[in-house]
Amino acid sequence: MRKIILAALAAAALLFSSCQTSVRINYLYPSDVNMSNYRHLAVMPVVQYRGYIPSTQWIAGLDVMAGSVHVRSSYSASIASDVSSYATDQLYSTLSNTGYFSLLDPQSTAWIVNSGYRVSERLRDMGYDAVMIPRIEDMTIEERIYTRRNSERVWDEHRKEYRTEYWYDYYVRQKASIRYSISIVDTHTDRVIAVRTFIDSDTRSEVFDPFWPRFDGVDLMFRRMIRGFNEGIRRSFVPTSRSYDVTLMDNKPELEAAKDAYKRASDGQYRASLDQFLSLWQGERHVPSGYNAALLTAALGDFDKAIAIAEEVVAYSGNRDARSLYDDLMTLRKRNDEALSQFSVSNETIEEPQDSGISIYDYLLR
Repeated sequence: MRKIILAALAAAALLFSSCQTSVRINYLYPSDVNMSNYRHLAVMPVVQYRGYIPSTQWIAGLDVMAGSVHVRSSYSASIASDVSSYATDQLYSTLSNTGYFSLLDPQSTAWIVNSGYRVSERLRDMGYDAVMIPRIEDMTIEERIYTRRNSERVWDEHRKEYRTEYWYDYYVRQKASIRYSISIVDTHTDRVIAVRTFIDSDTRSEVFDPFWPRFDGVDLMFRRMIRGFNEGIRRSFVPTSRSYDVTLMDNKPELEAAKDAYKRASDGQYRASLDQFLSLWQGERHVPSGYNAALLTAALGDFDKAIAIAEEVVAYSGNRDARSLYDDLMTLRKRNDEALSQFSVSNETIEEPQDSGISIYDYLLR
């Protein structure tokens, strides 16, 4: 009986939760690096890794059986160049798709930077405030072959008994890691104003036929990792859109006149629902209606008014949920305002470049 009661309560709780209406508040989140003064951006191609990468024609075996087969490595000597080229395409596409920057393409940027002649001055004359210099600082690759012995009991029709059959499965194990950095150089000061580093690694094993060895190459692992950096790059340099879901406060104490407002909210009629909730809060001092009015006001994009309503509800009732909503709305407004400021050029004083005897571009590209 106790189990039946618990099951009934759980079902009722699930039904109740499924009936609750969640409201989504959309807001802007500021980027890690304030690029408001650097939205005219020249992008260099990704500098390829220049360190040691094992270059072997055949994959080494980890056991005797694996050592008896000859399988070619899945990558060639051009792997570092191929990865940097793919990373360049991904970076430029990611930045372009944000619509936040006015970009100079990697080929044109490289032509100016590699000339070594009045680089920052020429870029400034073209209207570019900064140069993005991405580079692959480290890459590791490891490929090995190993075997696993398997067995199965099968019925021998001739001998009328079970016998054990053995065989070996052949596997290729691949490991790859990458460390990828992005530096921003101010063309007015020739100084690095920001550096962000992205790190990832991956390990995979795949069974293959030793007589017809076909398996995915490590280049696909690097491509997956580089694509995985795209979101981090956006968060680092571009204000992003985010959302925050909050559930309407329950109609407790129950107010009959509020039921239609809840229904309208569940139907997505936020404006009509807001008008009703706000009227009930102002006329009846119904705390859930005040809470919901603040929430819906924020969902419709007016953080200032939403905070003012939530503050009224807190002052009147001291309700903990209303206090929590007020604090959340204050945080969302702060982030939204900071992100909006990143769309405007600030009034920071531009320092004169200092001659250190070595070009910042030579230093970052070597």
